[in-house]
Amino acid sequence: MTQFTTNALDSEMFKQYTSIRLADLNNQHWSRNKSTELAKNEGISLNDEHCAVIVYLRNYHLEHGLPRFARTTASARNRQFATQGGNKYLHGLFAGGPVTQGSRLAKLRTPANATDVSFGISY
Repeated sequence: MTQFTTNALDSEMFKQYTSIRLADLNNQHWSRNKSTELAKNEGISLNDEHCAVIVYLRNYHLEHGLPRFARTTASARNRQFATQGGNKYLHGLFAGGPVTQGSRLAKLRTPANATDVSFGISY
């Protein structure tokens, strides 16, 4: 699957776009089976823990839209999964980066600067 990129100044975080985002998500006809197929292609055996993160990313996208920077999503995601171990736990599930790989499996666009090859960082 092709990774989507976005301009860092392009943001859909306004509440007025919630209905548009909901329509977009519904038009994808996303299911756990689709994510399982995508994960299989990336060498991941999807389980309930992975799906919890994917569902969280889709719900976060619906509520907040595509943030300007990946760090915004990463911070919110770390707070949500803090009891399980936060960032370390999430990177254990998604070696390609919880935001980057998780968004790809959730069929969402990846926020700008989600991967910084120069530093070897992948949110």
